[in-house]
Amino acid sequence: MDIQTPKLPLVWRFATVFVVGIVMFSIIAIASKFKEPPGFYPVFALLWLFIIYVSFETIRRFQKKIAQQSFSNAGMFLGSIIMGTATYTGLFYCFKWLDHFVLGSEVPMKQHMVLAALTGLAISMILSLILLAFNWKNQHYISHIQNEQFKKEIVKANLSILKNQLDPHFMFNNFNTLYYLIEEDSMLAQKFLKSIAAVYRYILQNNEQAIIPISREYEMARQYLLLIEQRYKTALKVHDTVDSELFQSRSVPPLVLQQLVENAVKHNRIDEKSPLYIYFETNEEYFTVKNNNNPKRSTETIGTGLDNIKKRYDYLTNKKVIILHTKDEFSVSVPLISVPNEN
Repeated sequence: MDIQTPKLPLVWRFATVFVVGIVMFSIIAIASKFKEPPGFYPVFALLWLFIIYVSFETIRRFQKKIAQQSFSNAGMFLGSIIMGTATYTGLFYCFKWLDHFVLGSEVPMKQHMVLAALTGLAISMILSLILLAFNWKNQHYISHIQNEQFKKEIVKANLSILKNQLDPHFMFNNFNTLYYLIEEDSMLAQKFLKSIAAVYRYILQNNEQAIIPISREYEMARQYLLLIEQRYKTALKVHDTVDSELFQSRSVPPLVLQQLVENAVKHNRIDEKSPLYIYFETNEEYFTVKNNNNPKRSTETIGTGLDNIKKRYDYLTNKKVIILHTKDEFSVSVPLISVPNEN
């Protein structure tokens, strides 16, 4: 999982060095016990800031290298201080000799180097703490992104499992219907098989999608109803009051409407004496499929259907599938998921 971590910009590194340098220079100027108090020379001030910057970069690179070796924060902090102090002290020794040759100041003495080491220690502690705080923020950022990506991968995997259940479910029911049609009407069986191919092509085209525009799903459901009507003719009556204007920027999981139609057909008697009425209704929040309740005495099932729909919606939205079951009517309302405008 490739995650680009935030990097401390160069301008911020310079700003940090500048602020720390000003603070430390003020402390040294106030606390100086030498024969010549430190004067202010722009070139040497910049050179001293450069020494702090080099120490900063040494600490930063050290922490970056150690972080890859799973050291504790305490060990990283202590190592950073040692590296930074050593770098600062060594460079300050060279700086002091340059100061001596150019400005005629004292040669580097023990007290100079002790103060340099203490100054380097203070600077290294400050810079190490700043970098550790920044790295901790980075780790928090990485953990957050990884956690979100992990959740998305789980959702994607679970949705894939649920969608894969639809293929055998769809084929089982429609081949079962085709079996009876072959005996009843071979010409109708051919038309039915052609319609199955068209619907199954839709399933394959949308197999990788978590959600699709409701307009496409609605068209497929209507096509699937035409397929069913080829068998049941006038025993299946469809009442469609859908306002397609409400479909703007709304989506649903693939095959939701097809499953609801399939459930209505599978669980109810359908003949001229007991016709099945299927109603399509919609508003801005829900698409509703309902039917009159005329259950078969026994119904074979393979355990998908409504449970599959509810589980898929649980992964996609907080809105719940609404199921109403009365003596005379069975109704399922599925949420319309808002998405950016389709282009």
